[in-house]
Amino acid sequence: MQNKNTNTSKKKSSKYSVGVFILVIILFWFASFKLFGSGPGGAPLFGNDDNDSEKPVFTELFASDVDYPVMVVFDNHPDSRAYLSGISSADVVYEYLAEGGATRFAGLYSGAPDSIEKIGPVRSARPYVVETASGWSAFFMHAGGSPEALNLIKSGRTDVTDLNEISGLGEIYFWRDNNIARPHNLFTSADRIDKARQYFELNELPYEKLIWQWEDDDHSVRVSQNARVANSVYVDFSEGLLFDAQYEYDSETGKYMRSMSGLVHEDVLSGQLSATNIIIQKVPEEGYYPSGEGRISLDMIGQGDIMLFQNGKMTQGTWKKESRDSQTQWFDLDGEPIVLAHGQTWVEIVPGSRVVSFE
Repeated sequence: MQNKNTNTSKKKSSKYSVGVFILVIILFWFASFKLFGSGPGGAPLFGNDDNDSEKPVFTELFASDVDYPVMVVFDNHPDSRAYLSGISSADVVYEYLAEGGATRFAGLYSGAPDSIEKIGPVRSARPYVVETASGWSAFFMHAGGSPEALNLIKSGRTDVTDLNEISGLGEIYFWRDNNIARPHNLFTSADRIDKARQYFELNELPYEKLIWQWEDDDHSVRVSQNARVANSVYVDFSEGLLFDAQYEYDSETGKYMRSMSGLVHEDVLSGQLSATNIIIQKVPEEGYYPSGEGRISLDMIGQGDIMLFQNGKMTQGTWKKESRDSQTQWFDLDGEPIVLAHGQTWVEIVPGSRVVSFE
C-alpha cells in the first residue's frame, strides 16, 4: 500500500513538472513575439500585416526639449528681399498681411538652426503674429512692434518668452550689417539664438501641446481621392504685383518653388525658396486698430477653411484655434488631423476678400 502511494506521488510530481515546463515554454514563446512584434514566419502576432503596413509612420518636430520652438519675424519689404537670409532653414514659415498691403514673415524653427551665420532681416511684431507664437509657447524674437503687439506681450496674457531687439539685450543677440540701409539690416544667427535660449533657460517646454504631424522620410503622404491637380498656386495679397506670391510645382523634388512680384524669391544662403506643404488659412476680413498708421487686425482665434497643397494636388479642410495659447490644428473634411509631408511648410494667412487661385 505504501509503495502504491509513493508511485502515485511520483506520477503527480512528474505531471506537475511537465506542466510547469510547458507553461514556461508558452510564456517564453508569447513574450518573444511581444518583444519582437512578430509571430511565426515574421507575421504579426495579432492583427493583419497588410492593414498594419498601411498605417503611416510619423515624425514629430518640436516634440523634445532640444526642439524648443523659436520664432523670428522677417522683413518682406521689396528693398529687403535681396538680403533675406536663413528663412529656408525654418520648419514652418507664416506669411501675414500687414499695413499698406505689404506682407511679413515669421519663421518657426525647432530649436536653434544649425550653423547659420545670418538670419533676417528681423522686423517688428504684430498682435496676430504674437498669437501664433503663443500657440507654440515660442521663444519670440523681433525688433519692436506695433503698440497693440507690444501691449499684448507686456500684459502677460501670452505664452511666449519675448526677446525684443529694442531692449537692453538687443546688442548681444542681434547685429546690424552696416553695408545695408536701415531698417532692413538687422540680423541674428544660430549661435546668438542658442546663447539667448541658454540665457533665458529655455531647456524644456512649460507643458505639452498638440503637435502637428509630419510623415517621415520613407513614406509619402496619401492624397485624398477628392484632390484636384494644382501645379500652380497664386496668392493675391494686395493690389499690384509687389506682394503677390506664386508657387510652381516641381514633380522631381516634390516641392512648390516660390516667386514673388513675378521674380524668383530667394534666400541668399540657399537659393530659391520652396515649400513641401502650403496651407492657405482663410481668416475673416481684416479690421483696423484705432492707433492709426493703417495697422490691421486679423482674427486668428476660431475656425475656418483651408486649402492644402501637397504633391501637386489641392485638398480642402478646416482649421481651429480655441484660444490665444492653443495650437492651430488642421483637419481634412472628414475631421481627421492632416498629415504634412516631410519638408518645409508655408502657412499663408489670407483674409476673406483676398484671392487664391490654382491650376
